[in-house]
Amino acid sequence: MNLNATPHGNCMIIRIEGRLDGNTSPRLEQEILRLCEEGHHRLAFEMDALDYVSSAGLRVLLLAVKKTRAAGGRVALYGVGPAIREVLEISGFLSLFPVLGTKEEALDSLA
Repeated sequence: MNLNATPHGNCMIIRIEGRLDGNTSPRLEQEILRLCEEGHHRLAFEMDALDYVSSAGLRVLLLAVKKTRAAGGRVALYGVGPAIREVLEISGFLSLFPVLGTKEEALDSLA
């Protein structure tokens, strides 16, 4: 998994590439915790290059929602492919955060 966090206004864009599974999810968890500790509570996850997400990866996304909401922030996802969207839908995660088509829509939803 490749991971890149980039500031954009009062939001952080977190690009995830590859697989988000039991082996790679601890790295994303550490990044989310670091960002929240630094005061970043509006997170946009760019997922157009995410190939796979496991239950461990879903748990980390849930952590992001809990941490940001506790601080008055929010999470949005964008660029989600059909396979990942299906996993989010089946798991009930679509009700936890907006899943949008573009970066602009995601950032607008976090404003």
